[in-house]
Amino acid sequence: MSNYKLLGVGTNAKTIKGDGSEYLTAILYMTPWKVMVDGKQFNSCPMAGQASCIDACLYSAGRGAFNNVQAARMRKTEWFYRDRAGFMEQLVQDIRKFETYCVKRGIQPCVRLNGTTDIRWENIRPFTEDIDRLDDNIFELFPSVQFYDYTKISN
Repeated sequence: MSNYKLLGVGTNAKTIKGDGSEYLTAILYMTPWKVMVDGKQFNSCPMAGQASCIDACLYSAGRGAFNNVQAARMRKTEWFYRDRAGFMEQLVQDIRKFETYCVKRGIQPCVRLNGTTDIRWENIRPFTEDIDRLDDNIFELFPSVQFYDYTKISN
């Protein structure tokens, strides 16, 4: 399987049950809730307080309990908040690579960008120079990829 800088493929105990000859899922895991990056606080899960799910968050469940896994998630989160354009460019590259991998095998690519966050990806533009449609969001750039999500954001 291909190596990705941001996406995890075949690494999630829940999604691997649905992976196979028809579907394959890639997930982006980052640090949820409130994080400090360069002295500024960011919230990657804005409804966590209201939804009362902070203590029950799956961020540290399973492999997420390991320090190296949490450190990797934090590095991705810091990249997202420090260099949004660079992060989005890498995300586009990873999704393209994943889509190509799946298409060659006749498998439907599925992507979940909020593995442990609740970011409104529909409001974020990729900002990459090699894309003609700069007004599109990540979902619109990949119409053949099935994106899915779980959210606590009611609207």
